[in-house]
Amino acid sequence: MDELQNRLETISDWGYVIYRTTYTVESDTAFPRAIRYIEACLKSEFFDEVTPNLRPRDDDPVQIWSRYKSTIIEDRAQFAGASIKTVRNHFETWVDAQEARDSFNKFRMCIIIDEESLQTLKDGSVEDVENDDDELRMVKVLEAFPIVNSPDRFPGWMKCWAHALWFLWSNMGDGDEMRMLYNSIEIGDTIFDGVFCG
Repeated sequence: MDELQNRLETISDWGYVIYRTTYTVESDTAFPRAIRYIEACLKSEFFDEVTPNLRPRDDDPVQIWSRYKSTIIEDRAQFAGASIKTVRNHFETWVDAQEARDSFNKFRMCIIIDEESLQTLKDGSVEDVENDDDELRMVKVLEAFPIVNSPDRFPGWMKCWAHALWFLWSNMGDGDEMRMLYNSIEIGDTIFDGVFCG
């Protein structure tokens, strides 16, 4: 929160960069709903964490949230079915063009909504987001310029539960590498590798 408040003194907004890589007929309707669902999850978790921990010097969380803005990257010709590598190359080039490498979370990671992610998100309820605890609603989150030559299994990206996106933002704001958050979880009888659940 401190890092976010400090950054908002010099920048106009904060938020995730989101790449769309699925361009089916269904996705034309489902993608905007998925964005609203992701933003509703972020807002819910932001206020749940921030409000009880306010200190006298903190800005009003409503004011901070009002400056949240998703940056949506949509281009059917360039990104339809794009691989993680293609998105990484574009995102890292965009970050370097702004001379913003490692400067702020917006430039450290991005969300990818591909067909797999969209299928998990498309039925998410914005109106009842606080009661929606479906751990299978996930997006892919890619780290810019990751360290991937270490002995662990981190491939430079991971899946993230939609409700954990604020916690991911918070953890990455401390300068942590995403590989430190990469783990496996068990949901029912299925083990999911590389999922962040907050």
